[in-house]
Amino acid sequence: MTTSPRWRVGMDTGGTFTDLVALSDQGQLLLRKVSSTPRNPSDAVFAALERTGLDLTADLDDFVLGTTIATNAVIMRRGAPVILLTTAGFEDVLYIQRIDRPGRYDLQWVKAEPYAPRRTTVGVKERVLADGTVRLTLADEEVDRVIETVGGLLAEHDGAAIAVSLLNSYLNPDHERTLAAKLRAAFPQVAVSLSGEVAPVWREYERTATTAMDAYVSPIVQRFAHTLANGLGERAMSGWHALMKSNGGQVPLEHSADRPIELVLSGLAGGMMGGGYWARAVGSDKAVTLDMGGTSADVGVVVDGQLQYTGLFEVEWGVPIAVPIIDVSTIGAGGSSLAYVGNDGLLHVGPESAGADPGPVCYGRGGTQPTVTDANLVMGRLHPDHFLGGELALDAESAEAAVGELAESLELGVDAAAEAVLTLAVENMAGAVRLVTVDRGHDYREFDLVAFGGAGPLHAAAIARHMRMRRVIVPPTPGLVSAFGTIISDQRVDRRMTAVRRLDSPEATDLAGILARLAREAHAELAEQRRADATGDIVVTTYVSCRYVGQNYEQEIRTYRGHLDRSYESVLTASPDDPDLDRRLVEMFHASHARVYGYDLPEQAVQSVYVGATALLAGGEVKFVPYTRTTPNPRISTRRVQVGEGVWADTVVVDREELQPGYALNGPAIVEEPNSTTFVPPGYRMEVDGTYCLIIEAVKDLGESLDTGADA
Repeated sequence: MTTSPRWRVGMDTGGTFTDLVALSDQGQLLLRKVSSTPRNPSDAVFAALERTGLDLTADLDDFVLGTTIATNAVIMRRGAPVILLTTAGFEDVLYIQRIDRPGRYDLQWVKAEPYAPRRTTVGVKERVLADGTVRLTLADEEVDRVIETVGGLLAEHDGAAIAVSLLNSYLNPDHERTLAAKLRAAFPQVAVSLSGEVAPVWREYERTATTAMDAYVSPIVQRFAHTLANGLGERAMSGWHALMKSNGGQVPLEHSADRPIELVLSGLAGGMMGGGYWARAVGSDKAVTLDMGGTSADVGVVVDGQLQYTGLFEVEWGVPIAVPIIDVSTIGAGGSSLAYVGNDGLLHVGPESAGADPGPVCYGRGGTQPTVTDANLVMGRLHPDHFLGGELALDAESAEAAVGELAESLELGVDAAAEAVLTLAVENMAGAVRLVTVDRGHDYREFDLVAFGGAGPLHAAAIARHMRMRRVIVPPTPGLVSAFGTIISDQRVDRRMTAVRRLDSPEATDLAGILARLAREAHAELAEQRRADATGDIVVTTYVSCRYVGQNYEQEIRTYRGHLDRSYESVLTASPDDPDLDRRLVEMFHASHARVYGYDLPEQAVQSVYVGATALLAGGEVKFVPYTRTTPNPRISTRRVQVGEGVWADTVVVDREELQPGYALNGPAIVEEPNSTTFVPPGYRMEVDGTYCLIIEAVKDLGESLDTGADA
């Protein structure tokens, strides 16, 4: 008797398209791509699910979604009104911000508007000192006054949420907890965010900004989760339902609104997880991941098979998120990014985007400004009848006319203007690569470039050539790697707090106890949320971020990885509460500093800044064959393509779904598939490896690249 396959479904809602990848336990693969519905994001989710043809009531084991609902609320300023409660005398912290600015001499720059305006900020008479001791106790009468004031503000601001961020509450959160208990009792339907829970870290601006943002997105995340849960319930959809978090982990749908700040970068986390998976699959020890879709390009780093993380991310200049998150640089450079001549008379590409509606001019949906996609179409790198597998016919004449208007403004020919658009887009993405490599102490010339998203493979070789990177890796079905990344992600819970200690002082002896407490908290939360059919063990990792006294940047030192009940994989210690932790940390930090920066300072005192713990429950293994139409003799065609520097050449075109491992060809070449197009420029060679990834490398003999014949 043949058993029906069980399916795991991963989805990614981007600014232009919503992607779905479904993998069965028998190795089958389903791919779907539909236009996003920004006004009601769940509509595109359900449309894609219904297009799978699966029995949603019985066939599904997993459903994991990466969503931009919180991202868009933050970027487009469409969140809830926020009432901020902070220590009296510090009501202006969100307006003062920091002294730095994006351009040192840009006197016209204006700081970002806070997510909690001054008119809805309430000063609370209380005071906790920098060592955690209470100088001014929060009186009952003060609590009553605050509750009355908040009640009046809630009456004026429909749908508001409350953020509580008191001075030094990361050391002593008692006053925040007292306020929260009273607020939740008085206003049970209102979301309340506490800085001691959301971001228990020092630096009051970063902590307060993060807490305000958590409150800002909380109501919209709650509504989205409720709408999604209702829709899945109406369809009686089987299996585990989860959303992606910004740290690359899954959170059950019913818990997704517990910490909404953790969803702010949900949409890009799947892409980073998918890019990391394929970097490991091809054996790349150092890789930059590039996810270029319709609206933006997201760039991350994989070192020794591991994505890099950060505890501070800026959604825009001066607007931080102080929670553990995948270290990524995001810029407005996608297929729908607009190309225009600015007031300075210069060409600009992005960050403004045509999005999904109206989209690029060539979509024929009313767009009038040329985009990166229009430029690629004009240069012949996209075929008007092959886009999205032929589901969307592109209007080449309209694209050429739009690029022609841009060309007139630049006093260039149409071909030159199109190439200028792509050159500038490549330079913008190269800048993002520098941010996550050079600015983190890495040499990008030692890295591979893992390119995916609908538009990434079109531009990857140009980026690699511009930056002299080692090679380009294009995963199978690159346009849906973000959706694939949600499937292979793990359940993950992070705990992080500030603990500033000189490691040569007696006060450092409590670090081991703090780490053990954080490890237990993370483990307990994940144990509560773990899926019922999970078979693996929860693995806990603890770490301490250290620096030399006087430095203003830290390095993360892992102290333990294993189970709480038995030793698993010890890095420094046999348990998270090692009594000799402070001494061992000093030794490890000196060695780490020497490895990263080329020197250490053995006589300089070392201090801890942050401590943290991560609980991880690994997702199941995936096995599948990405392409089922491969053949030893794939069909080869040619077409005229602008291959660079104004040169048009007859260019080999192949269907990627027909390419077997071992197949190779020299550029210029185009590799087409329904969800993406890969461009191999002159001077480069492409080969399909055993994982079905395309490996693109510069050839040593440039004369060889002029041979456009294919060889197996």
